[in-house]
Amino acid sequence: MLHRSVNIARVCGVGIALSSLWSGGAQAADVWTKAPPVPYAAADDDFWTRPYLFGDLGRTKLKEQGIDLGLTLGNESVGNVSGGNRNTAANAGQLWFGAKLDMAKLVGIPGGTVGLTLVQRFGNNLNAEAGIPALQLTNEVFGRGNILRLTQLYYSQKLFDDRLELKGGRLPVGSDFFFGLCEFINLTFCGGQPGNIQGGYIFNWPVSQWAGVVHYNFAKDFQLSVGVYDANPNYLTTTVPSVYALPGVPGSTPASGVLVPVELVWSPSGALYGTWRLGGWYDSASTIDGGLPGIIQVIPGVGGVPDQNLGDQRGRWGIYESILQRLTVEGPKAQGWYTFLNTTVADHRTSFQDYQIAFGFKHTGTFSWRPEDEVGFAVGTTHVNSAAFGPNAGGNEIPIEAWYGWQATGWMNLKFDLQYVINPGGRGYNADGVKTDNAWVLGMRTEVHF
Repeated sequence: MLHRSVNIARVCGVGIALSSLWSGGAQAADVWTKAPPVPYAAADDDFWTRPYLFGDLGRTKLKEQGIDLGLTLGNESVGNVSGGNRNTAANAGQLWFGAKLDMAKLVGIPGGTVGLTLVQRFGNNLNAEAGIPALQLTNEVFGRGNILRLTQLYYSQKLFDDRLELKGGRLPVGSDFFFGLCEFINLTFCGGQPGNIQGGYIFNWPVSQWAGVVHYNFAKDFQLSVGVYDANPNYLTTTVPSVYALPGVPGSTPASGVLVPVELVWSPSGALYGTWRLGGWYDSASTIDGGLPGIIQVIPGVGGVPDQNLGDQRGRWGIYESILQRLTVEGPKAQGWYTFLNTTVADHRTSFQDYQIAFGFKHTGTFSWRPEDEVGFAVGTTHVNSAAFGPNAGGNEIPIEAWYGWQATGWMNLKFDLQYVINPGGRGYNADGVKTDNAWVLGMRTEVHF
């Protein structure tokens, strides 16, 4: 009887998850990070514990030969309970296909890798549907057009015992720089933070640019990275096909230049491992010249004035830190407490959102009988430049989020989520200058590995 009850519960869980998937879509601002919890074993191909919904399908043998394939679907179903203009729900999502080719196994080039990622996004923006004037998405997976995008196509070569890596091709800047995790539904806590507040010229996943990156491991646990990315806004096009083929030409229209991030990483090893990042960026392209409302330019003695009144102002920059650290070791399958702290400060002269801070915790192995379940909690803030125009100037949007993650099967993970957004937009005012209430948002994230 107990065995039968467990099977019934499992079937119900799958039904809920697939219903969520069929009702909408899923996409991530950067990447989905809940990987299959166990390696595939063909001899133990149990439907509930295997890491892929459709089984191995020969992928283990392909990986041994140098071809690693993956297909993942995610979904974020969110509903506005209070705040905004109306109580409603929305879904957004992505289906992404990834392939990595080990050139050592395939053609005898040690340290060589070819990577390919295609991303199809779909769904709706809850902020727009519910009239929540938030600066950051309350379903982070929405954005950059419901189209198929070439997100990665690169060649990577490691040299000198893997101390040096040279990488080039089509790359999202957040794949090699910034904070890489995306385990929360509010965008404040997800993906490359500089792109969250400077999305007009720092393009997070799934948008890619022609780029070149160098990673150099100059000492044990230390790495220095430098990248050069084509800063052409044509990569944001949402027409089909969405592949913008050629790099921009400096001085052309629309204006283009280069985005140069520099990052120092300390990755302490051992039981309490972590990743500590300190970096900055410079963008040589012209600043937005009247193209976006609210973008300001600060002149000493004058204050904030519209950018279009100042002509062609060049250069934008910012600095950031990102800490991801394991705090405790409580079991063999990564059980324990983890924490993160992200801070980004953008050029006050050109930025409407000029800083963002995010802080949170995660615990894996919530209950002894659920060793792969997790809980998460985070609080953050995004600041509107005090020199900007409008009633939200100088305000702080403050999201608080908590979730429970249920590893329903080896191939499916569900997160049950609650968000509370204080002062959406900075001070709570919408585009019509009407004050709105703080927003309560309920959601569920579903992730399936095929």
